[in-house]
Amino acid sequence: MRKLNFYPVSLLALALSLSSMPSYAGNIYRFHDKNGVSTLSKTLPPYASQQGYEILDDKSFRVIERVMSTKESIEQSNAEQLAAPAKRLEQQEQLKQEQRKRLDKEQKIVDQNLLDIYPSVQDLIKTRDDYFAYINKQIADTNLQHDHLQQKLHQLQQAAAEKELSGKPISNKLNEQIETAQKDIVDNELHLENLQNDNLNSSHQYEHDLIRLRQLQSMRREAEADSQ
Repeated sequence: MRKLNFYPVSLLALALSLSSMPSYAGNIYRFHDKNGVSTLSKTLPPYASQQGYEILDDKSFRVIERVMSTKESIEQSNAEQLAAPAKRLEQQEQLKQEQRKRLDKEQKIVDQNLLDIYPSVQDLIKTRDDYFAYINKQIADTNLQHDHLQQKLHQLQQAAAEKELSGKPISNKLNEQIETAQKDIVDNELHLENLQNDNLNSSHQYEHDLIRLRQLQSMRREAEADSQ
């Protein structure tokens, strides 16, 4: 076993000399010199920073920090890189579990709302049919309005064409009426498109709710039967 030595001054002498220094003198470095001897010093040689060292409190000689050698740093970095894939997999699995818990919680809320709104499958079917009767009536009325606006625009454009053929100027009022009719047609088409999208989306949603409600009621009946 290699014997640890110090500089010619003893530890007690070093402590006494350090205590006589100003309070801002700083910490003490402990490292092995080029001969492998454990050394205490107020300065850190360049080679010591490569092989690793300890920083001690200059009053209590308590180790404040240990700085790894270059070799140890590389080994630690390699170990962390090897462990990184496993750690990432663990984190991904944890995220998946958290997501599943969140989705399960959200599904329970949706299911409970479905049961609260529709006491029976028949109630959901009636609500669905009433809604489609209403939305289809809106679509039909919007189509009629579209035809009316198209006819009005045609009449206005025909009136403007007749004035041009007769050599008369088209009045500002007539131009404004044409522009308004064109804008009304665009707005009407957008409204019709929104109604049709609502109709399609609602159809999918009602179908999904109907399937889920039947499942929930079946599960409830099985639970009630088991409890009896």
